[in-house]
Amino acid sequence: IVDEQGRIVAVLLGRPEDPDWDYVVRQAFKAMRHARRRARAAGMWTAFSHRRGNYLALTTGVSFGGGQLRPGNLRNTRFFRRLIKRLLTNKYIRRLAGFQSSGFALYAPKLYRYYCLILKALFERQPGLVHNFTNSIFPAATFNCGPDAVTVEHLDFLNLSHGFCGITSGGCFDHTKGGHVHMRQWRLVIQCPSGSSLLIPSATVDHGNTPIQPGESRHSMTQYAAGGLFRWVTYGHQTAKDLLAQRDGKHKRAVFDGEPGSRWAWALDLFSKIDELDADRAEVFG
Repeated sequence: IVDEQGRIVAVLLGRPEDPDWDYVVRQAFKAMRHARRRARAAGMWTAFSHRRGNYLALTTGVSFGGGQLRPGNLRNTRFFRRLIKRLLTNKYIRRLAGFQSSGFALYAPKLYRYYCLILKALFERQPGLVHNFTNSIFPAATFNCGPDAVTVEHLDFLNLSHGFCGITSGGCFDHTKGGHVHMRQWRLVIQCPSGSSLLIPSATVDHGNTPIQPGESRHSMTQYAAGGLFRWVTYGHQTAKDLLAQRDGKHKRAVFDGEPGSRWAWALDLFSKIDELDADRAEVFG
C-alpha cells in the first residue's frame, strides 16, 4: 500500500512459500488455544475483556509509557508468566515472529535500520531487558488467543507513530465473509486468511476486524514497539521531563527534535518509496 508519493506505508505480506506453513500456523495457534483454556479453567475472567475486544490477550516484552518511570519488561502475574513463557518458546510461534520481522526488513529497510540502532542502544544500556524472540526486531508482542479475536476499531496510540505493527491471523473462519482488517482513514477493507500477515502503522491509522461467522474461530499474534522507547534513547536515556530539568535542556531537546516541522518529514523519509526500494535495501544490507 503506497501513498501519493509512492511511499510504502503498509505491507500485505501474505505468507512465505513454505510447504509446511499451514502446519506451522495450526500448531502456533493450537498453543494459543491451550493458553486460553488454561486461563479459563483458572477463572481468569478479567483477562477476557479489554478495550480491543472480548477475548484473552496476553502481552509481553519491553515497553515504556503508561506511568512507567523507565523502559522495562512488561509485568504479568506468575500464572500468566508461565503461559507466556510456553508461547515464547514455541518453535512455531517463533516462525511467525521471524516472518513478520523479516518482512519488515524487506519492505521498510530504512525504518528497520532505525529500529535496530535505537533498540540496540537501549538493550545494551539496560541488560536486564528481555527480548521476546532472538529472530525478531520487535520488542513487544500480544497473543490474541480467541476464540473470537475480532478487535474493535482502535488506535495503538502508545506505539511508535511512524512504526509498523506486524499482524498474523489464524483460526478456522471464512476470510471472504469475516475477519477482514479494516482501516477507516484509508477506506480499505482487506481479506486476511488464516496464516497471512501484514504490517500497518497501527499508531496512526484506526484499524479493526470485521466479525466472523457463528461457530468460527479466529486468533492473532501482533508485534510492535512503543514510541516511548525511541524518545527515551534519543533524549539520552532519560525522559523529556528530566532532559528539560537540565540547565541546557531546552537547547538539547531542540537539537534532538530538529527544526519545527522537520520531524514529520524525517519520519516519512524512513518509509521506502516503491521505486527506491532496491536501492534502500542495498544501502542498508549491502
